[in-house]
Amino acid sequence: MSQPTTYKRSFAGSVGSGMKSIMGGGERRYYVLEHKVSTKYHKTGESQKIIVDEIELGRDPKCQIRFDEAFGTVSRRHAAIVKDGENWKLVQLSKTNSTYLNGKRVAKEWYLQSGDEIQLSTNGPKLGFIVPQGEKGLVKSIGMTARLNLFRQQALRPYKQAIVALACFFVLCLCGGGYVIWDQQQQIKDNRAENERIKTETRQEMARAEERRKNDSIRYAAEGERQQIEFDRKIRKQKEQTDRLLAEASRLAAARGSSAEGFSAMLEQQNVYKDVFFLMTEKVVYIQNGTETVITNEEGQFGWGGTGFLLNDGKFVTARHCIEGWLYQNFEGNKPSEAIARAAATNSDIKIKAYFIAVSSKSNTKFNFTSDDFKINHSLDKTAQVGVDDNGNPVNWCFPFPAKSDWPQTMWATDWAYTTNTQGHRGGIEADTELCKNLLPMQKLVVLGFPQGLGVADGSEMVDPISNELTTSRNGLASNGCILHSRGTDHGNSGGPIFAVKDDKLVVIGIVSRGDVRTSEHNWAVPICNIY
Repeated sequence: MSQPTTYKRSFAGSVGSGMKSIMGGGERRYYVLEHKVSTKYHKTGESQKIIVDEIELGRDPKCQIRFDEAFGTVSRRHAAIVKDGENWKLVQLSKTNSTYLNGKRVAKEWYLQSGDEIQLSTNGPKLGFIVPQGEKGLVKSIGMTARLNLFRQQALRPYKQAIVALACFFVLCLCGGGYVIWDQQQQIKDNRAENERIKTETRQEMARAEERRKNDSIRYAAEGERQQIEFDRKIRKQKEQTDRLLAEASRLAAARGSSAEGFSAMLEQQNVYKDVFFLMTEKVVYIQNGTETVITNEEGQFGWGGTGFLLNDGKFVTARHCIEGWLYQNFEGNKPSEAIARAAATNSDIKIKAYFIAVSSKSNTKFNFTSDDFKINHSLDKTAQVGVDDNGNPVNWCFPFPAKSDWPQTMWATDWAYTTNTQGHRGGIEADTELCKNLLPMQKLVVLGFPQGLGVADGSEMVDPISNELTTSRNGLASNGCILHSRGTDHGNSGGPIFAVKDDKLVVIGIVSRGDVRTSEHNWAVPICNIY
């Protein structure tokens, strides 16, 4: 059922419907619950006729179907069975323990069919649900004494405080209405015969249901095996294709007299190196009242480095933390740069701006830009108080990544930035926005960057970007929206492109990002589709 449950325990659903059943009920029907597990209150095989419109199952004394404290995974109010028109439905009440119908978890509520099996929690007690057919399924087929007893057990249990008043009401009704008490011995005999008939029907229906479940299990297992075989075939095919292309690239490189092999040979042959840039900070300033003031640290300077790359559509792409580096410092520190970052997060009149130079060692291309030139996703940023100033006023810090357990893990996926302010420069690297979301486990990748800030060797001479092979660690994207890959990137690689093999070429599928304290063996990469 797609609509959320609107069930709420009601007087009409228990006492009101129970009174209707006592009066004969016309065409009112009942159902039977068969206990499949022995408990303190019920034995295996015991059947209960249910004549009211709503009952609750759980350990609470007010529940009509009660379980003892030995069943720790059964909640106080675990589930309910509620009449809905001519049908009954199973309603999930517990917020901590699940309810299963024929082995499948009930999210909110689901309609019941005769022969269904109800289970409270994974290893909890089981109940069979049976709807007797024909005239025997009508409430009026149950003797008056039995109906009164069922009314006491089912309608009055949730309303113990009203028992005395209701008892008086029943006496008046019995006296005024002149009900005739049927012969007790004959009624007991009829009830026994009815119970035996119900037990026989229950066993037969449960046997049919069990056979259906077995057949379903066999079918599901076969389909799961088929899907796994197909998935393994895709992984094997992708690996064979990558290995073949890498071997061919190595052969072509050797024919030209190059010592490059594998990914390095493919990167050379596709002329990728020229579009990977070393990113340097010229200066970082804070702006207040229209005046720019350079931020310095104890060494008289403040900045950072990283990697960026040019796509064939003119975008220059890098990681966000390579552009807004001041946000990724120690917010409790006493460095001038950290104090300015706190002030900017607290005071809207203060703004921080960084100036950059991007340099390519292969093409000798160089261009300048600022942090203001970049498109960045700030929608998930969190501003939190990190202290107070000397006057007791709050001091804030802007967090672009999840720093608290209740913050969304998808904040990791916003570690990207790009600009089209490249002074007319355009690269040859192609991005694949679909492959990045559908990578296979253990798929080979290669990253290009300037690890440990090794970009400008002596202030003027450039070194080439370094390639590093990785592998994916799971199928598709992780729950935080990122690519999980084997740890193999160092500081300085941040913002660099991550390539995968598609058809006969390398395409960009991700941006080198950063790990967190839980990724000692793996790191996150932002999928390239996020910038689009």
